[in-house]
Formats: sequence, C-alpha cells, structure tokens
Amino acid sequence: MTEILLGGDWALHDATGTRVAACPIPGDIHSALIDAGQIPDPMIGTNENAVQWVGDAVWEIRRAFTLPATSLAGKWAVIDLEFVDTFAEVLVNGQAVGRTETSFRRHRIDVTEALRPGDNEIAIRFHPAAAEAHDRAARLPFPVPWSVSNNRIADMNVIRKAQCHAGWDWGLCLMVLGVYAEPRLCLFDAARIEHFVVRQEHADDGVVIVTAEVELAACRDAMVPVTFAFDDRTVSADVAVTAASGGSASLTLEVRNPELWWPAGYGAQPLMTAQASIPGDTATRRIGLRKLELINQPDAVGMSLVVRVNGVDMFMKGANWIPADALPSRITPERIRRLLGEAQAANMNMIRVWGGGFYEFDAFYDACDELGLLVWQDMMFSCSQYPSTPDFLVEVDREVRYQVRRLASHPSIALWCGDNEVIGSLTWYELSRTNRDRYLVNYDRFNRAVEVAVTESDPDRFFWPSSPCSGALDYGDAWHDDSKGDMHFWAVWHEGKDFEHYFSVKPRFCSEFGFQSFPTMTAIRRFAEPSQWNAMSPVMEHHQRDGSGNGKIVETMTRYFRSPTSFESFVYLSQLQQALAIETAVRYWRSLKPRCMGTLYWQLNDVWPSVSWSSIDHALAWKALHYHARRFYAPTAVAARFEDGRLVISGIHDSRDAAEIEVRVRRVALDGSLLEDATVEAAIPADLAVEIGRFDKPGTEGFFVLDARTAGAGTFDPLMQLAAFPDKPKRYELPPATVAVESVGGGFRFSVDAPAFFVMPEAPGFSGAFDDASFLLLPGEDRVVGFRSFDDRMPEAGDLVTTHLATTYS
Repeated sequence: MTEILLGGDWALHDATGTRVAACPIPGDIHSALIDAGQIPDPMIGTNENAVQWVGDAVWEIRRAFTLPATSLAGKWAVIDLEFVDTFAEVLVNGQAVGRTETSFRRHRIDVTEALRPGDNEIAIRFHPAAAEAHDRAARLPFPVPWSVSNNRIADMNVIRKAQCHAGWDWGLCLMVLGVYAEPRLCLFDAARIEHFVVRQEHADDGVVIVTAEVELAACRDAMVPVTFAFDDRTVSADVAVTAASGGSASLTLEVRNPELWWPAGYGAQPLMTAQASIPGDTATRRIGLRKLELINQPDAVGMSLVVRVNGVDMFMKGANWIPADALPSRITPERIRRLLGEAQAANMNMIRVWGGGFYEFDAFYDACDELGLLVWQDMMFSCSQYPSTPDFLVEVDREVRYQVRRLASHPSIALWCGDNEVIGSLTWYELSRTNRDRYLVNYDRFNRAVEVAVTESDPDRFFWPSSPCSGALDYGDAWHDDSKGDMHFWAVWHEGKDFEHYFSVKPRFCSEFGFQSFPTMTAIRRFAEPSQWNAMSPVMEHHQRDGSGNGKIVETMTRYFRSPTSFESFVYLSQLQQALAIETAVRYWRSLKPRCMGTLYWQLNDVWPSVSWSSIDHALAWKALHYHARRFYAPTAVAARFEDGRLVISGIHDSRDAAEIEVRVRRVALDGSLLEDATVEAAIPADLAVEIGRFDKPGTEGFFVLDARTAGAGTFDPLMQLAAFPDKPKRYELPPATVAVESVGGGFRFSVDAPAFFVMPEAPGFSGAFDDASFLLLPGEDRVVGFRSFDDRMPEAGDLVTTHLATTYS
C-alpha cells in the first residue's frame, strides 16, 4: 500500500468561499479561528458566549496534494477519514465523493475515479450539527426526550456526536467541528484490511490460543494471501474476496506459558506485536496476554460484580474520564498520557470512559495498555432517551461494531457498557414518566441493538447493559440498590447529605460518586483576572455549570469548617472538603471487600478550567483530592470511622499475597502532646480487608493519628498516615502553626511548631506535582516531599506558598 498523509495546514474558508485562516488538521475549526485571532479563547472569562456562532456556520477546509502519474496505475484509491465531526461533504477536485453523518465511525471513501495525475485538491465542507439535529428530531414518529438538564442545545440525542459538546454540568457549550485524526490517501491493490481483531483463549495448562480475525474489503474478485505474525511465528491462508462482500480469515497460533499482562499494582504489562498482512496492506496491534473475566453471579448478598484477571479477583480503583479538552486540537497524545500517568501515580487500576463524550483516540488505549489501566468502556449514549427507529438503529449497529472491533485487541479493555444513565432517565422526563411502556420498549429495542452489535463483534468480553444497572433486563432503581450491579451514588452531593452518609450504603461496585471543588489557583489565574477572584463573581459563576453547585460548596463548608478569610482560602477549603468526601467513601467501601469490589469516583479530569468534580484540573494540576487518592488507593491502607462512640480501624490489602500490618494509634492534643499511644497488629489475607481494632472516642481535646507499615518495613510509611477528627474540624481551636520549608535534593523539608492539618504546598508558576500534599505535619516529625517537574523547572523553597487548615481562619 502506498499511503499519502494529508495532515498539516489546510485552508479554512467561510460559507462565501473566502479564505479566513489556516486550519491545522488534525484539528478543529474553533482552534484555527482562535490561532488566527478571529475569535477569543472560549476558556477565558465569559468568552464562550461570543463564539457560539462558529458552530452554527458552514465551513470548508481545503488542501492540495500531488500524485506522480505512475502511482495511480492499477490502484484502488481510498480516502481514509476518522474522527470527522460531524456532518460534512467530501469533495476531490470539485467532485462530491462522499458524505459523513457520524463522528463515531471511520469513513473510507473510494476516490479512484476522482483523482488525476499531478495536482489534486481535497475539500471537506461542514454543516451545522444543531440544525441537523433539530431536523431529525422533527421527523421522529414520537418525541424522544433529550438531556435538558445538561445540553444547552436541543436534540443532541438524535445525532452521533459527543453529547457533551452541547454543554454539560461540568462543561461549556462548544459545538466544535473538524477532523481530529490525520486524513490519509491509501492506494491499495485488489484488497485492503478492513478489521483486524486479535482474540485470546487461555487454557488451564498455560497454553494461550491466539486467533487473528481478519476482515477484508475488495475492489474486485481475487484470491488474497493473508498472513498473521505473532510471537516470532507466522501462519497464512488464501482468502477468496469479492467486490460485493469482501472476505475474511481466522488464523490461529498457540503460545505456551507466556509472560502475562497484569493491571497496575499486580504485575508487569508486557506487550507483544501482532501483525496481519496482505499484498499491499498491513495492520498491527500490540497484545497483552491475560485472562479477563467479569464475575456477575448470585451470592449471599445478591449479585456480585467482580473483575477477575489471570484468576485473581481485584478491587477496581479509579475514576471516570471525560474528553481531555473541549477543543479537540488541544487533545494531544502527550496530554492524554500525562493524565493517565497521573491516574496510575495515584494507584488507580481502572478508568471509565464515560458515555457522553467520544470513543477515545488510539493514544488513550495504547497508554492504558502500557500503564496497566483497565478500561470500563461505555458506548457513547448518555442521560437521554434515544430513538429506536430503523435508520437510527442501523447507524448504532454500524458504530458499535466498528468501535468494538477497533478496540477489542487492547488488553486494557475490561468490559463494554451499553450506556450511561439511560435506563435511569426513563424517570426524569415527563414524556417517559407518563407513557412508561412506550419509552421502556423504545429503550429495550435500542439497548438490545447495542448488545447484539457488541456481543457479535467481541464474544469474549462481558456486556453490561447500562451504568448504573442491576443486571440484564433489570430495570430497577440501581441508584439505591446496593445488593447487586453497579451504583451511582450521588446523595452526598445532589441531596446535601453529610459525608458520613457514605456509611449508609454498601455497594457492590460504585462506578460514579463525586463532590465538587474549585480548581487550583494555577488554573484560576489562567481564566480569571484578580478582580474576579470571588466565588460569586460573574466569571466564576460562568465557570460553574451545576446551577446550585456553588451553594452546595458553601453550605457544606459551613457545616465542616469556619468561614475562610480570603478567596485563596475558600479555594483551599473547597478542595479539602472534596477530598474528605471522596476519601470517606473510598476507605469505607474498600474496607467492605469482597462485598464491594470497585470504586470509580467522578471525575479524573476537566474539559475546561471550571468548578467541577475533577481531581486533576484543566491546567493538569493536582487538586487535594488527587493527593488523597494516592493515599486512599494505596495497595495497603487503613480505614477509620467513628461508630457508636468508638474509632473503628480496618486494614485493607490489594495483593496476590497476604500481609502483616502494624498500626500505631495515637491520640494527640491540639498542642502536639501525646495523650495516648497504642499499637495493633493484624494479618490480612490476600486481596481482603479486615477490622483490626476499636478505640474509645475522645472529646474535642484531641484527634487520632494512625501510622501504618507492613511487615519488614523499617519505618512507618508517610503515605499510609491518616488523621481522624472525632468531630467536625470547625469545632476545634486549632493552633496558629507556622510551617517552615527548606530545599533539599529534589524536594523540600517541611517542619512545624504546632500541629498543622492538611498542609498544602503550591509552586505558583511551576508545572509539576509534589510526592504528597494535604498531609498532617506534627512538631518533631518533619516531612520531606519531592517535586516532580513536568517541564524540567524546579522551584526553590522561597517559591512555595503553603496553606494549612488554621491559616484559612486567620
């Protein structure tokens, strides 16, 4: 195959044909206009409002390319387009050759007759997605409710574009359009590889049967040799192909006692190259050999939901993923890798790709394979009802079959999930509440089409109908049933419950729960002038998309803390309470295993700088939550809660081996003096949690400090330390502790003259993350913390701004 890459600078033209800017492809039209100074950056201030017209306009991008006369002889010429957003006509040398109507499928367009030797031109003309959505909705046989509470533009549920592009409760409304993967002109012989999926079957004797499923498309009838290469061996077969239906081959090799691929924290991630080839075309996959099962079986509680890898039941620790930026031009492989690397650094082993964005770029899944991050993969349907008309279901079938076959070879894909909260949305809308039967049948037809497409395309993986749900054909209330299925638990945020309310449920697998906070000051400085540094200022409220979100943050703050004395202190407290909320849930639910076997908090990342549920903000800075996550997701950890006037301590262990854990329990006065000191030891079986001790609850004269270490460790691990207040922090007269900082090799030494709680250093103007932050600092117990620079610039001690709880009151 001859391949001509068509990326680079295209020329952007408006509806009149006037050239307005260069448009780098892969990329989006909004970004091209920003770079050309035609529109302001919508991430800054309230600029979003000024750029809404861009998504409502007709745009065309063009570029020229040259073909030597000899290159076309006898070749089948195909334009290969992927991530085209969304409604576009494709023209070659002024001739219409194809049209795209979905951003979720690959488009391979035959241009053999349109090309000519020498100079050629390709153009892609985009039409407004919102107008097309309205037209399609008007043609439905009955109205289908769309996500009114999230989308600012109606009817997104009838088109196949990222639902969050029309706005969400954490994101701006930016109806982007463009081409987000590099276009290619491919010159084939008689056939091309249309799909290449590598399947694996693990036998009990250590033999892995590796099968290549190769689907071919052809421009004429022919006999095509197909070769599969893996593990330094090859196998081949001749396949008869036709122009009408192509052809397929299934080729198998056996691998004996291979090195297995493991999720992060359980072992290494060896990857092997698999290649399928025919004359004139080759496709390559990187394969990790592992046996992955999802155990959904009746048990004493109800129904389990457990991820089992290589025979080991594993607790899933992770977060939900949304698109890495609202402007696709800014979603680079480096940004994706940074975010996923920071997830792994926080001891995560699973990421859920949420169903209101898009099926991610190859760079995302490649990184997950390399980092050992399992992927809960939603299909791209979220929070709306969806049509079940024949033409819509045909498109759904094509989309799902394409995406599943595209992604199925990745060892990181753990399961396919039909949608996000679509079952639940049956109760949200007046139309579906008053005509329940119609919309339930409508949903069943739609969901069944997704299931058939998934299971026929990848019979080896588990299909989960929806998130949350209680199982196949179970349309019960998965938000509140903690005996089976996966749960989305939002009572603490949406209903304003105390953090202790997390103790009221015992989910089998909690795939969504969250609490908002403001972004870091690093991010705030990028979109708001100091005059807007007030939680209720116009710019800050513009960057808050949950209508009652700031009120919930403030109300919760009044419950747990004293009033902050500055905006920076307000930001700090908002992040601290977010971290404590999620930590309360995760430590408790981890202590319940094996009843609970997964927690994926909402959410890892942001699409723009905003007040949101993320633990890493849009500036890629760690919020307090991410530092806490690194500790509460540690392989060996302790959990503590107050119950009936006593402190209950549990030990948690994620490993294929048992562990001995030692926990030192101190009751410390607010001045730092020791009131009580005890040590407990416990044996924790492999991959379990056990209660290891109970202690009387003191009054407000002291707090608990828990230090832990595993057998053989010489010292207590600072990342296993946990402080526990018997009462709300606002009730304590905290000392005005002074934190001293000095530079040491590659990091900083922190010391204090009185207990300082949740010490949070920041390095303004520097890009990086500390080894630890939001930690307890006690007199005489200095803490040395490293700094990992993201741009090779290291701050000095004098560059740091350090905040702790008491400083927010003074």
